[in-house]
Parts: sequence; structure tokens; C-alpha cells
Amino acid sequence: MKKLIFVSIFTCFSLFCLCLILPKVKEINNLPNNMIITYEEIKDLNNNDEYSSAITFSLPKNLDVASGEEITTTQMTVKLFGIIPIKKMNVKLLNNTDVYIGGETVGFNLFSDGVICVGSNSVVTKEGLIEPTVNTEIKDGDALIKIEDAEIDEIQDIDRIINLPIYAGKELKLTLKRNHEEIITKATPVYDLLSQRYKLGLWVRNNASGVGTLTYIKQSDFRFGAVGHPIIDTSLGENFEVNNGKIYKCKLLGIKKGEKNNPGEIRSTINLGENAIGVADTNCKYGVYGNILSKNLIDADRTSSLGGRMSVKLGDAQIYCSVDGVVKAYDIKIIKTNKQSHADDKSMTIKITDKELLNKTGGIIQGMSGSPIVQNGKIVGAVTHVLTSDPTRGYGVYID
Repeated sequence: MKKLIFVSIFTCFSLFCLCLILPKVKEINNLPNNMIITYEEIKDLNNNDEYSSAITFSLPKNLDVASGEEITTTQMTVKLFGIIPIKKMNVKLLNNTDVYIGGETVGFNLFSDGVICVGSNSVVTKEGLIEPTVNTEIKDGDALIKIEDAEIDEIQDIDRIINLPIYAGKELKLTLKRNHEEIITKATPVYDLLSQRYKLGLWVRNNASGVGTLTYIKQSDFRFGAVGHPIIDTSLGENFEVNNGKIYKCKLLGIKKGEKNNPGEIRSTINLGENAIGVADTNCKYGVYGNILSKNLIDADRTSSLGGRMSVKLGDAQIYCSVDGVVKAYDIKIIKTNKQSHADDKSMTIKITDKELLNKTGGIIQGMSGSPIVQNGKIVGAVTHVLTSDPTRGYGVYID
């Protein structure tokens, strides 16, 4: 009888523990199969029993990080009771996470590979109006990178090449770049009676500009991240594929406060005649990246380390931004975190609580994108979007 009672109690206790652990196991399985993490985060996960005291995060015992590399690629195993593996993840271990905290409002002038096609028009010829590219493969947003074997670097290259004696009036091979793939098409330039030059009838541009906030500068190599979302080509409404670019200091003109259904903005100007403070080489879903040239931008008193999604907690945090010409820390609360199984720019929901910032801006405004989110001494994310229905709230992306 006593044995039966013991078995019943043990079974009930086991079921109770299982009910507690299963939701945590589900959370673990929702973690991405590929992620970036630091040694400190793994240590904290285990020491603080982040998911459960029955769940441990472990790395290979023979892991060698003595090479001095900034990133070590390995596999992390999550175990139940230290024995049963419940998930394996490919991880990149950050070995050097020291950064300077950003917050400065900066301007970007980005250039594409080739020139970007943004439309076409008809050319006035002796046969009437002709649109030379109407039956080609060219789409708005394509980068025109070559005509025949001649590379296109600037807008003026198109006119120069198609008017060379060997090409004038002939059908020409055009090389386009679309979504990182090359596409070949053909078109015949026509003689324009107005300019007395051969024309393709293409509207093109090769740069996009925008304003955002610097997120961080790595102390090891002065690599920077900024904005938290891509610089958009306003004529196309899509990401601008960058070949090269420069970043500049901005001159603050004023603040337009945000209101419900009426986003505010930081009003500023970019002086392209000044020396650039950095060069950009990437414009992607998670922001603009490159290298800082001017160390005058660095504030040695604003230092931090990077903390990935495993470092983010609900509760108090700060954002750094410059809405009056000086970088300051302002209080916020992280009110929601998303357990994302894949990368996305709406990783967490934040709420501005700082009265000074609310008085100045009404909440999150355009130009604050990229403002670093700092919690417990670590940069854990960057501001990406404002909720138009409530400008005091917005989204942030995990720093990893």
C-alpha cells in the first residue's frame, strides 16, 4: 500500500514538473536554428535559470577560441536535466563585443552599382515619338551596369557610350542587375531631334540619401551600424542596393512633434560639401553599415558591449538619440519581446517614458531610427519603427 502511495505521489510530481517544463521546451524550440550569442549570455542563461533549472545551454568541451578571431562558429546544445538534448543550434560566438554607443543623427549619401532605372519616356524622332526600351526586359529598380562591354559608373556614361561612333544607332546589349542576378536584354537607341544625340529614353539615378541615427561603432575596427532599417529609394519605394556611399554630420533645423496618425520628424540638413565622417558599403533590411573615418565622432565615455536577444528583458531600458544637437540617454520600457525563429526587424515593442523626450518629440519620430536600445549596460537593439496610432510606442530590432 505504501509503495502504491509513493508511486502515485512520484507520478503526480513528475507530471507537475513536466507541465512546468513543457512550455519552456516549446520556447526553446522557437529559438532560431542559427543565432549570434556571447559567452556572457550563455553563462547568464545557466546561472539565472532563465528557462528552467532543468534546462542547460552547453558548448562543445573541446571548443578552441584561442585563435583570436572575433567570431567563433560552433554548435550549442540545449539539454534537459543536463542529459537529454532538446535542441541544437548553430551559433556564432562573439568574442569581442566592446563598442562605442551611438546616438548621433547622421546623413547618408548612397550610390548604386551602375545606375538605377526609375522609368522611361518617348524620344522625339523624325519618325515621331519612339520609346526605345518599351519592349525590353528593363524594370523599374533594375541597375544598368553595362552597355555592350562598357561599364556604367555614372549617369553621363549612358549618353557617352551610346553616342560612340561604333555604337551610334545600333542595337546594343544591356546588362542589368536585379536581386543580385544579371539579366541581359537589348535595345536600339534612337536619334533625338531636340538634343541631336542618340537616346535610350531611360530615366535613371545613381544615389539615394536619408537621415538616421548611428547605433554603434565597434572599438576593434571602427565598423558602424546605423538606422535599423534600409534607406529607401523614394522614387521606387524599395531598398537601395549600395555599391558605396558616405555618411555626414547633420545640422539640426528643428523638431516636428509626433501626434496620433501624424508622425513627427527630426528636421536637419546634410552638407555634402563637408568631409565625410564615414563610408558605407551595405544597405539592408537591418540598416546601413560601413566604417567610421573620423574619430572625432567617438565619445570614449559612451562605451558598452553587445547583448543579443538572450540579454533582452521586459522592463526599464534607455535609448540614445540627439534631438537637440546633443546625444542623451532617455528612459523607455521594453514592453514585449518576440521569440523569433528567424530574423525580423520588429523584434521588440518599446514605450517612451521619459518626460523630457516626450515634451520634445511626442515619442518616436522619423530620424530616430537606429537609436541604440541599452539595457543593463549592453546595447540590445535599435529603434526601427513608430506606431502611428501611438507615437510613444514603437518597434526595435535585436542587435544580433
